[in-house]
Amino acid sequence: MANRLIQIIANEEDIDRITGCLQDLRSDDWHTLPAGEDGRQAIMVTLDKVDMQNVLDSISEVMDGREGWSLHALPTEASLPENDDEEETERVARAEQANAREEIYSDIRQGTALTVNYVVLTALATIVAAIGMIQDQVAVVIGAMVIAPLLGPILAFAFANTVGTFSLMLIALRALGVGLLVAAIAGIALSFVVPFNGESDLLDYSGDLSLMTVALPLASGAAAALMVAGGQTSGLVGVMVAAALLPPLSASGLLLGNGHYVEALRAASTVIINIAAINLAALAVFWIKGVRPRRWETENNATSMRVALGSSAAVVALMALAVFASSNGWMWIE
Repeated sequence: MANRLIQIIANEEDIDRITGCLQDLRSDDWHTLPAGEDGRQAIMVTLDKVDMQNVLDSISEVMDGREGWSLHALPTEASLPENDDEEETERVARAEQANAREEIYSDIRQGTALTVNYVVLTALATIVAAIGMIQDQVAVVIGAMVIAPLLGPILAFAFANTVGTFSLMLIALRALGVGLLVAAIAGIALSFVVPFNGESDLLDYSGDLSLMTVALPLASGAAAALMVAGGQTSGLVGVMVAAALLPPLSASGLLLGNGHYVEALRAASTVIINIAAINLAALAVFWIKGVRPRRWETENNATSMRVALGSSAAVVALMALAVFASSNGWMWIE
């Protein structure tokens, strides 16, 4: 069953360029419409998700530098008649490839928009989480994690590294930086308003960190990237809870505002470890799922995946080593 519908509109003289990219598809899967009075034609293409990236790349290549054309891809809910070719059906079912990079970009870019809603949601989520931690109400903290939008910029940064889009990296870093700053300010401000004696179990950061602090965000980041790559963004709510970004972030602000500086530092360290581990896991998953830039050497795709993956792995490894050393008494802070 074809699950993607592509509409291409181009000048009449460019139609042969585009149809040349569709020769590997069945002739029944695409057709051209008559040219309009303005000399432009439309091409309708139906294909499976696993074939979409190659088609988009081919069309982008032959139409590079051309003007007056557009392409829109839509997911389809159902198609008839059903495909009776069992070999083709099995090929599509076994091809566990990601969505086209353009589809992933469209989904992931929304999470990096630095809007008023993003700032307000981050602040409110921090306040809700902080109150829940002060009162030892786990359910309240979980609810706060669901509404916090901080996972989006981290996934966007990993995706930008994968496809080498430097501009998206900067946008994602800006959104993440503002989100962290807003959350820290909200936590500190709340510490001056809400009475807090430092005896909450959820705010106990007096002990050493464990390797679970690294393992949890690695698993959560991998799950998030798998969902984004497959277009299953509705499942990200559960990952937001599993990633546990907000509790240590809220705790660091509260503890800092109440003068518990060492505990606040440990909570902030947990946040940094979470971000680095989620980024590494997402990078690895995007790479394994076959997400690639159309061309490595362009102005917008000038980064190296090996450098990004290697440097991220090195950072996480150093953090894991520091956590292991701390948990074994090799280093400590008073």
